[in-house]
Amino acid sequence: MDIVCGLRITRVNVPTPVVVNESVWLECDFVEEQENVYALKWYLGLDEFFRWTPAESPSVKTFPVKGNPLMVDTAASQRGRVRIHDVKLGATGVFRCEVSAEAPSFHTESAVATMTVLDLPDEKPRITGVRAAYQMHEDVRLNCSSPHSQPPATLAFYVNDEPADPAWVIEYTPLEDHETGLETAVLGLRFPLRPRLLQRGPAVVKCTAAIEDRYWESSVMSVHSDIPHQASIMEGRASASRGCVVLASRFFTVGLVAWRLLHLLN
Repeated sequence: MDIVCGLRITRVNVPTPVVVNESVWLECDFVEEQENVYALKWYLGLDEFFRWTPAESPSVKTFPVKGNPLMVDTAASQRGRVRIHDVKLGATGVFRCEVSAEAPSFHTESAVATMTVLDLPDEKPRITGVRAAYQMHEDVRLNCSSPHSQPPATLAFYVNDEPADPAWVIEYTPLEDHETGLETAVLGLRFPLRPRLLQRGPAVVKCTAAIEDRYWESSVMSVHSDIPHQASIMEGRASASRGCVVLASRFFTVGLVAWRLLHLLN
């Protein structure tokens, strides 16, 4: 059985997701078996941005990439381990590590890994459209937005700490800023203000915004009824009491008719 020897890559590590302006390490591990490294190169897409040639001085060279989506820390980078900083959205894509052997073989190996760059919102989600007070059973209509991120945040509504009924939720297409490429996520909510929502006081609406596992924020607003809290509770109880009175009245009427019939028969 033939044993394959020579220069080969054993591991490539590209962290993902990465947040805009973060600094991260790119790692490309290799072994030299009967072949020495002539050069190790890193590419973003088709653009080379880092080269290490141990036989030359200086051994590290960097090259600009269109749009300047990253900067290389040349003092910290060596061999296949490269530190990049000031990462921008343009660094989203495929990174490739390539190693080549010295003459006479010039044997070349390469491996790839993908990075996703996130641009997170600069503020908490905004809840808009809430009025000072609502009539009982009136529809409450409001929106939640999470401005200027990439990708757009995933929004969710909660009413009194319970996930909002899906029938109340209104989906909207994110709004794109064509100058920056960032997007604003928008989600609508419409629900009737029922007495059960006011049993503990004003109804509490919460909106959460999340982007993968790197961002989570929330905002809360209170929805008030124009009927005082105790009055809204009593309305619900009164409704139930009226039902009990009607039922009791019916039982009394039936009993009275039965007594009269028995009296006539006797």
